[in-house]
Amino acid sequence: MPDRDHRSSEHGRDEQGPPAAPGAGSERPFLQRPQGVISVVGGGIAILAAVLALVFDLFPGCRPEPKLELRHFDVDKEENIQADWTLGDVEQPVMNDWKASLVTVLLGNDSGHSVEVTGATFAFSSADELGCPYGAGATEVKARYDVKVPRNLEPPFTRFRKMTFEVPSGARERIGFTVGPKTVPDGARPMAYTFKITLDVDDDYTIETPEVAILDPSHTGVVLDAAEAAAADGERSGFTTVACVQEQARKAQEIVEGTD
Repeated sequence: MPDRDHRSSEHGRDEQGPPAAPGAGSERPFLQRPQGVISVVGGGIAILAAVLALVFDLFPGCRPEPKLELRHFDVDKEENIQADWTLGDVEQPVMNDWKASLVTVLLGNDSGHSVEVTGATFAFSSADELGCPYGAGATEVKARYDVKVPRNLEPPFTRFRKMTFEVPSGARERIGFTVGPKTVPDGARPMAYTFKITLDVDDDYTIETPEVAILDPSHTGVVLDAAEAAAADGERSGFTTVACVQEQARKAQEIVEGTD
């Protein structure tokens, strides 16, 4: 038999509960109920947020100033990073002194609470191999850059790095990124990159750096040595010719001037 809402006495009769207190069975007005108050307050907050968003869209000058600001941007440093490499098909011990270009961003937080950077998008407008052929071998390097760029990508393209970087209230903090090719086969020439960085901030706004050009320093030494030897000879040194050196110098100058 289905359950019924009553209790049975020992005599088998239905035993009714105590009489209800006066007014207990009557409905309380909606706003006197806790859930009603919460619903109204929550709805009011949602409406206020929508109105503020509309005001900020119509009058951008009313939007609060960002709490995190770009204070300085530097591309003049190098850093030693780790790199995995193989000779033929044989893995070699990890290198700890692979040279990498370091891009640094100095951020200042003038707000009353900490702010978090959640991601960085690198928008590349150029990616060029510089230098002249100088020979090849059987090694391949996979350096542990923060931002790895496949050699076969044609610009423009973007690379994204997810991150969690906190800038405390009233502090200045520096973020550093190493950027370079995903693989460096023996005989590869240095890569020159031109890009901007857009940082995603947890308060739903972004910070964008100026466009810069950097040169990945891997193999620059051997490329420069070959160029100097060709210039001293007056014509060529191995695979490197004076005409090639002059053309690559012109190309490098164009890249640098394009970011002025």
